[in-house]
Amino acid sequence: MVRSLVKTIFCLPVLILYLAYRLRCCEFLTISRLLALLPGRVGRWWREAWYRRTLAACGENLYVDWMAAIRTPRTRVGDNVFIGTFCWIGWADIGDDVMLGGHDVILSGGHHHGFDDLDRPIREQPGEPVQIKIGDGAWIGNGAIIMADVAPGSVVGAGAVVTRTFEPNAVLAGVPARVVRRRGQIAPDGQDG
Repeated sequence: MVRSLVKTIFCLPVLILYLAYRLRCCEFLTISRLLALLPGRVGRWWREAWYRRTLAACGENLYVDWMAAIRTPRTRVGDNVFIGTFCWIGWADIGDDVMLGGHDVILSGGHHHGFDDLDRPIREQPGEPVQIKIGDGAWIGNGAIIMADVAPGSVVGAGAVVTRTFEPNAVLAGVPARVVRRRGQIAPDGQDG
């Protein structure tokens, strides 16, 4: 009871920011970036409170670490999701029990800008953003770049660049990412997966 009351009091500034957002005094991304700057438990509470009120869907137990931000309120997040430090999340649908390591980037697909028209700057050429789905139980290692869906139960190795979707429970590594094995199979070095 006391803990709940303390958490509510600490989250009052987020309610003020939410009101400013609803009154169109501040943009979603501006507030997301501002809240990303706050370290510690209070920062995590504020980020969770902000995203719970503003995302298209937000499950229970969202943990958004320091300097991590979600770019658009169209994003959906399931239950028990961990988002590590310095993550940048575009338009995504993140399932339940997903873990993102630090410095991960989830882009809104791989075609943010056109570039074929030589008579116009790239910044003026239309792109094709898409919602990226991260399946239930996926684990994405540090520094990965996600440009395509990640199937349920998949493990994406640190530094991998996912440019296409693979079968569920795949272990992916490399640039571009490829399947190095399947979860539950014995790894090449003899250890169980």
